[in-house]
Amino acid sequence: MHCRLLIVLAGLAAGLAGSADAAYMPEPEVPVQETQFQGRNIVAETELHCMTLGIYFEGGSTFESEIGQRHIARVIAERAKANRRIWGGPTICGVVFHKAKGVCQFSFACLPLARRKPPRRGKWWEFSKSIARDELEGRNPEPDPLIRYYMQAELTPLRNVCQFRKEFVPVVKAGRHEFFREPGTWERRELARREFNECTRYAQSLKPKKAKGKKAAAKKSKKHFAKSHGKKKLAKLARLKR
Repeated sequence: MHCRLLIVLAGLAAGLAGSADAAYMPEPEVPVQETQFQGRNIVAETELHCMTLGIYFEGGSTFESEIGQRHIARVIAERAKANRRIWGGPTICGVVFHKAKGVCQFSFACLPLARRKPPRRGKWWEFSKSIARDELEGRNPEPDPLIRYYMQAELTPLRNVCQFRKEFVPVVKAGRHEFFREPGTWERRELARREFNECTRYAQSLKPKKAKGKKAAAKKSKKHFAKSHGKKKLAKLARLKR
């Protein structure tokens, strides 16, 4: 009897399994909808856009030469490679838009949004974009890989020009910009000892301000002295009248 019961149960199990297989219907595959971003490297496109912004507003919009713009591109790329917090970290966008204590690393980034909006079309924008692409894809071999700083001396305050001369080693002048690298230990000592024309001019420009400040301080001190002694004299006269 036990054998007969086992045979019946086995038959029921087989029947249930068969009915389950028959009832199973695979779910239809949902077609993947194509999006405007499919097949695109959004990170690479964003970095290209940020690099183009930096080159265009730092040089392209002011008609800087090709060689000058290529060197600007190298400075941006090398700062990102250095991955320093003071420069904005390891990304191109982080470097281009880095801001610390209210000061933008690249001055255009602090302009009102309307003034740093790139043109939709324009040969200078497209030219800067082509230079940015060359830099990011390794086709910009001419600029020195050590450059990290640049300035356009004619448009830079004397104080800042003096600081550049004292702190950085000049590498090359490309277009209207001068490009610099960081000094070694002995170079830093040498730069500190050297006299630069811009530093001399800056020091001379401070002399009239210092003289004016001293004159104003002396006048203020004299006025305070007279006022103080005048009060003392009035107090003395008041005591005598009593």
